[in-house]
Amino acid sequence: MARNSQQIERVLKLQKQIYLFSFWLLQKLDAQAHNLSEKERRIMDALSNGDLAQHDRFIASAASRLRRILDERGELREARNKINEEFSRQRQMLQMMENRLSRVRGEEQRKSSDKQLEELLETQLRRKA
Repeated sequence: MARNSQQIERVLKLQKQIYLFSFWLLQKLDAQAHNLSEKERRIMDALSNGDLAQHDRFIASAASRLRRILDERGELREARNKINEEFSRQRQMLQMMENRLSRVRGEEQRKSSDKQLEELLETQLRRKA
C-alpha cells in the first residue's frame, strides 16, 4: 500500500505543477489585457485631442490599431476563458487527488496499526502458552 501512496503523491505533485502553470497563464493573460487597455486608452486620448483629430492619415492609422486591439482583446478573452476552465478543472482534480491521498494514507496507517496489534497479540499468546 505504501507504493500506492507514493504513486498518488507523484501524481499530486504533477497536478500541483499543472495547477501553478494554469495560474501563471491566467496572470499572463491578465497582464496582456491590461496592456491592451492601456494602448486603447492612449489611442483614444490622442484621437480626442483637437489638433490630431484633423489629420485623416493619423485617424486611419489609429482606427486600424484600435481594430487590431479589439481583435486581440477578443482572442485574449477566448484564451482566458479556456485557461480559466482548465484552471478550475485542475483545481478540482488537485482536490480529489489530495482527498484520495489522505484516504490511502489513512488506510495504510490503519493496516500498519492492525499489523502491529496482531504481532503484539501473537507475542502475548506465545508468552502465555
